Amino acid sequence: MINKQGSVRTWLIGGLAAITVSAGLVIGAAGTANADPVTTLVGVGSDTTQDIVDAIAIQVGGGVVGSWDAVNPVDHVTAHEAIAPKSGCTMTRPNGSGEGVNALRRSLNAATAAAQLADVPEPGCVDFARSSSGPGVNQSATGQLVYVPFALDAVAITTGPATATANAVATAITDADLFSLTDLQTMYQTGAAVTPVGATKQYVPDGTVTDATHQPVHLYVPQPGSGTRNFWLGQMVLPTSGSLPAWVHDTIVGTTTIVQEHDGAVFATDPIAFGPFSIAQWISQRNGHNDRRHDAVLHNLNGVTPLSGTSLNAAYPIKREVYNVVSFARVTSTATADKQFVSAFSGATSAVCSNSLNILSFGFGLLNAAPLGHTCGQIAANLRAFDTI
Repeated sequence: MINKQGSVRTWLIGGLAAITVSAGLVIGAAGTANADPVTTLVGVGSDTTQDIVDAIAIQVGGGVVGSWDAVNPVDHVTAHEAIAPKSGCTMTRPNGSGEGVNALRRSLNAATAAAQLADVPEPGCVDFARSSSGPGVNQSATGQLVYVPFALDAVAITTGPATATANAVATAITDADLFSLTDLQTMYQTGAAVTPVGATKQYVPDGTVTDATHQPVHLYVPQPGSGTRNFWLGQMVLPTSGSLPAWVHDTIVGTTTIVQEHDGAVFATDPIAFGPFSIAQWISQRNGHNDRRHDAVLHNLNGVTPLSGTSLNAAYPIKREVYNVVSFARVTSTATADKQFVSAFSGATSAVCSNSLNILSFGFGLLNAAPLGHTCGQIAANLRAFDTI
């Protein structure tokens, strides 16, 4: 069983060396992510899925599995602080899918070649990783890890609001609803200007001329290690490793501030900001779960709206499955010691997949009809990865 809310909460404030116990018990309704758990099985990684996994953990209960957020769950900003997810374990908090999977690999194999953060996890400290992207180039039908899908997401193009608010400057990108996927790929791949069909201006990545027919635009991707970054770069047909093109940014232009995935601060402060935001996360935040949109606005793509009513539009062109990554051997095991992995993650009746109401409440779509090839909880050969972890 899964439990996000432990009876005692601990977290690290400001990266200090000592763990501080929160004042009193923190008991929240499903979806409240105001502290980290104290539990037996530990998950880390994706910002995209942290809130839904937290909520499922609360709903199911049992104090067995805990989901540790990508950044500090109190201020929702501080990254890469020290955490102590289990007794005898200290490590740097992973921020994003890639760092979460790497921490899992180190936890399973102290000799792993996977890149690590400053304080590496001890053996057995991490039991699963949240991931918003699939195996990618690491896919192997005999891989030791498996990406277990549990929900559908889509990623929308995003800007600031049309008019300034108390939280954000007004966007200068007035034709944002007219872009096509081809327009996006042209700008991200080549840095070339595009004029969307029906638009009043030509949009020029990192251009400097602003007039009646030309509009500069800053193209953004989230922070390194983010599953959304890798997914988006893949959709833009760009390499997911190595340096970004000069016209693509992962820090807010003119600053050293990292662009955190699904945080609208970049769109609130840069009037020509243009980049990805999870539709599910946007809905979840709109519904009151750790709202950090800063009035960011989602836009149509290929003429398709990001929302269908108040829910994710499954017809949006850029879609993905989201996953929990676990040891293939453990999640397919019949051993008593591994029952928790099987019951939590494997199959349509697993603890995760049985929480369809929570999945929908947090903005995601269901995988009952396998819209992208897999059903919830499916242990698929094409979702295995890393022959050597």
